[in-house]
Amino acid sequence: MSVIKRLDTVIANKIAAGEVIEKIANVVKELVENSIDAKSRKIDIDLIESGLKSITVTDDGSGMEDSDALLAFERHATSKIENVTDLFRINSLGFRGEALPSIAAISRVELTTSNGENGIKVVFEDGLFIEKVSTPTNIGTMINVTKLFYTTPARFKYLKSPQYELAVIQGMVNKFALAYPEVSFRLTNNSKLIFVSTGNSSVIDVIATIYSKDVAKNMFEFSNESRDYEIKGFSTNPIINRSSRNYINIFVNKRQILDQRIVKAIKECYEQLIPKNRYPITVLYIECDPGIIDVNIHPRKQEIKFSEYDKLLYLIKKTISSKVSMQSIYQFAKQTDFEQEKMEFHEPVPEVYQTESLEQLSFEEELKEELNQETVETPKRVIPDIEYIGQYAGTYLIFQNEEGLYLVDQHAAAERIRYERYIAKMSNTTGSQELLVPITLHLSNDISLRLVDYLDKLNEFGIKATIEDNQIIITQVPIWFVKNYELVYSESVIMKLIEETDLSSEVIIDDLAKLLACKHSLKANHFISKTEADILIQDLRKCLRPYTCPHGRPIIVKVSIDQIERLFNRVM
Repeated sequence: MSVIKRLDTVIANKIAAGEVIEKIANVVKELVENSIDAKSRKIDIDLIESGLKSITVTDDGSGMEDSDALLAFERHATSKIENVTDLFRINSLGFRGEALPSIAAISRVELTTSNGENGIKVVFEDGLFIEKVSTPTNIGTMINVTKLFYTTPARFKYLKSPQYELAVIQGMVNKFALAYPEVSFRLTNNSKLIFVSTGNSSVIDVIATIYSKDVAKNMFEFSNESRDYEIKGFSTNPIINRSSRNYINIFVNKRQILDQRIVKAIKECYEQLIPKNRYPITVLYIECDPGIIDVNIHPRKQEIKFSEYDKLLYLIKKTISSKVSMQSIYQFAKQTDFEQEKMEFHEPVPEVYQTESLEQLSFEEELKEELNQETVETPKRVIPDIEYIGQYAGTYLIFQNEEGLYLVDQHAAAERIRYERYIAKMSNTTGSQELLVPITLHLSNDISLRLVDYLDKLNEFGIKATIEDNQIIITQVPIWFVKNYELVYSESVIMKLIEETDLSSEVIIDDLAKLLACKHSLKANHFISKTEADILIQDLRKCLRPYTCPHGRPIIVKVSIDQIERLFNRVM
C-alpha cells in the first residue's frame, strides 16, 4: 500500500498560508501590494479590532473581469509572470500567485471588483468557493477578510495585543507611503482615522506626516548614480537620531527591503557625529535594472541579492558622507510635548515634536527654497569668532557674538582635541619601548588559549607578549602608551582582537584613542579661567570635526538671537 499521498487543495493551501500569513499585517501587506500592482492611486485600509475581526482594502485600480476574479483564488495563478525569463526581471510586488488562496484558506474572503464593464462579487471561506454574483461597483477592487485564523487557532497564540498588531500595520503602511508617495494611503481602525497621505508625490510631505515637521525640516536630500545603480533620498542632520535601525528605510525599485550591510553603510556615514547605537532617519531609494537583482531569495521578499554589491555600498557611503560632512553646529530648537519611544514595537510610531497638529497641506513648498539652497557648498568646519562671557555649572562654557549665544561642553571639547591628537600619534608612530618591569594580565584560560593565534597581530600594535600558565606577560608596548596605563590599553587591544576578529587595526586604534581621550580630558564640574577657555576654543578650531566628541555627542550648541527673542515673545 502506497504511503505517499497527494494532498488535496484545501490542505495544500493551509500549508501555504502558514508560510505566507503569519500575522495580521501579512494579510494587509499582500492585499495592499495587489492594489499597488493594479495601478491604484488611492488605497483605503479599514480595520476592525486591529484587523482581527475585519480587514477591508479598497482601491481604484484596474479591477478584474469575471474569469480573473475566480482564477485569482487558485494557487500559482498570477498576471505578472509568463515565462522563466520573467523571474529574472520582476517589476511587480506580488508575482507568486499565493496571496489570495493563502488568505482564503484561513479566513472568509469577499472580493468585489470591476474593470469598468461589469462588476462581480466572489466569496471564499476556509479555502472553499461559496458563491459568485454580479453586482454594480466602481472601477477597482474591494476585498474584505473576516474570520481570520478561526480555522487555525494555533495562530492566535502568536498574536500580541491589539495595539501592538495595529502598530505593526501602521509601520508597514508608513513604508508603503514612503515607497509610493504618488499613492494616497488611508488607514482606519474601528472607524478612527490613524494615517492618511495626500498622494501628491512629495516624499518630504510623507516624511513630515510620519515623523513630524521638525524631522522633515532637519533632513537633507541626496542623489547620485553609477553604471548600475541610481540612488536618491533624504536623511536627517546628525542632531536628529533614534535608537532603532528601523528608522532607516530602504527601497529597491520601490520594494521595501531589509539589508543590514546597507544600514551599516549609512550608519558609518555619521561616524562620530551621532552617539553609538543611534541611527539617523533615512529614506533611501535604489533604482536599477531588474535583471541585476534577485528578489526571489526570501519567502516574504524582504531581502534582495545584488550584483556589484560592493560598488553599491561604496556609492551609498560616498554620497551620504559628502552631505553629512556639510552639517555643522547643532542648532537649539524649541521642542515640546516629546513622546517616549515605544520600544515594545518593532516599527516606529509617529512622534510628536510640537503641540500644534500636523496639517495635511503640502509641506514641500515650505521647504523647497531651503532644499534648493543645499546644493554644492563648502563644508563649514570653522568655528566663528566668539567671545567668552562665563561658565555654567562648572561644565558649560558660554560664548557670544552678534548672531547669538554658543554653549560649549568643556569635557566633550577637550575629548575631541585629545582624540585627534592621539589618532595622529597612533597612526603615524610605529616605535615601541621595552618595559623595565613586565606587566601581567590575568585573563580567563579560554582567552589565553585563543590569544595564541593573535600574538603576531599584537606585534603590529607594538605589543610584545608571551603566555605562561594562562597568564599573559607584556614586555613591550607602543611609545604612545601613556605611563601607568600600559595594562589598561594592552588589555583593550587583546579583547578587541579576540571578541571582534574582523576588526581592522584602524578600528582598534580608533577605539583606543576614544578611551584614552576620555580618560585624560578636562572633566565636568571643573571651573576654568577665561584664558583656559580661549585656549580650548583655539585648539578646537584646529580639529577636523570640532562639533561632536568622538562618541557623537554635540560639543557646541548655538542659540540664535531670533530664537532667544521668540522665547521672550519679543518677535511680533
